[in-house]
Amino acid sequence: MHRRRLLLIMPGLLALSAAGCGVSGSAQPAPRPLTYVAIGASDTVGVGATTPDQESWPAQLQRRMPPGSRLVNLGISGSLLHQALDQQLPIAIDSDPDLVTVWLAVNDYVARVPLERYGADLDTLLGELRSKTHAAILVGNVPDLRALPSASRFDLRDLDAWNTVVDEAVRRHDVTLVDLRGTWREVAQHPEYISSDGFHPSTAGYRQLADMFYASAASVLGLPA
Repeated sequence: MHRRRLLLIMPGLLALSAAGCGVSGSAQPAPRPLTYVAIGASDTVGVGATTPDQESWPAQLQRRMPPGSRLVNLGISGSLLHQALDQQLPIAIDSDPDLVTVWLAVNDYVARVPLERYGADLDTLLGELRSKTHAAILVGNVPDLRALPSASRFDLRDLDAWNTVVDEAVRRHDVTLVDLRGTWREVAQHPEYISSDGFHPSTAGYRQLADMFYASAASVLGLPA
């Protein structure tokens, strides 16, 4: 009698035990691979790094992303934002990106492109990316160039006005600002972050930039901090 009752109860106990093990031991699904597109100029290419294609900040950022993630690095040395509208933006859209980084401000600033024109081009770029992709978009502003060894070559009087235009565009298009103006000042205490040309980051400098962009990417994409 007792043995028969035990045999009837046992399958239920085993089922409950298996279910309990399933809940407690369930593994979180691995993050899916992402497509990451970098729009930019020589810093996006990695000029100044020992091995640019491996040590540019986009390359270092891509290695922090989920396994299998793909980098489409569209950076062109010397590019201005207006040129990127024709040369880089169409490829970025066609790549169906999950993440797009845009750091195209320093060349325009140094070349004295009229600020109104730059602002209009930035509006066009961000508007196209927002309407034609599902990507999270990160935008870098103009860092504090006064900390560079080559600072004397540039007119730095209207740096704040440029960053105000970048900030307003970021808010208008509801994308994410990576505030290099506020965070890249540590260059003054770390000369090793700048390459021998006195302008571009070094490999170590690109590593710091990758950290800054990844912090924002992790926040908007839910990646590990």
